[in-house]
Amino acid sequence: MFSLLLFLAFSGSACRVEALGPGYHRAFKLELGLLIAQNPKYAWGGATDPTQGLDCSGYLALAARWAGLPVRRTTSRRMALGDAGWVGIDVPPESATDLDLAFWTFTQRRPDGHVGAFYGGSLSVTHASYRRGVVVQPLKGYLQTTLSRVRRLTIGD
Repeated sequence: MFSLLLFLAFSGSACRVEALGPGYHRAFKLELGLLIAQNPKYAWGGATDPTQGLDCSGYLALAARWAGLPVRRTTSRRMALGDAGWVGIDVPPESATDLDLAFWTFTQRRPDGHVGAFYGGSLSVTHASYRRGVVVQPLKGYLQTTLSRVRRLTIGD
C-alpha cells in the first residue's frame, strides 16, 4: 500500500533533475580547462601531477579536488556508481549537458571502464586518451558507439 501511495505521489509531478551546484560547476569547468591547456600525457594511475601524466579518473578527480568538490579519487566504475562522493543520477545521453560525466565500455570485462566529461557543449567530451593524453573531442564514431552511461553530478554548493 505504501508503495502505491509513493507511486501516486510522484507520478503526477514533474521530475526535477538536480545538477552540480553553480559554484562547483564554475570551479570544475575552470579547473578542467586549466588541465586541458596543460595537455598532460596519459599515465595509468596518474592522479596528482599533470606533468607526470593522468589517467581518465585521475584527471577528473584532480580537477574536482582543485575545484573544491567533496569527492575522492576512485576508479571510473566506482564513479559511475556514485561512490567516493561522486553522487549523481543517470540521464539519457541526448539530455547531456556541460560537465555531465560520460562513461564508456570498451570491453565487456570492464563496464564503464573509461570516464570523461561533456565539455563545451553536448557534442564534445574531455577525457584522458591513452594515445593523446587529456583532450577535448567530438562525441562521434567510437566514442559515441561505446558510450555506456551519462551521469549528472548532484553535488550542491
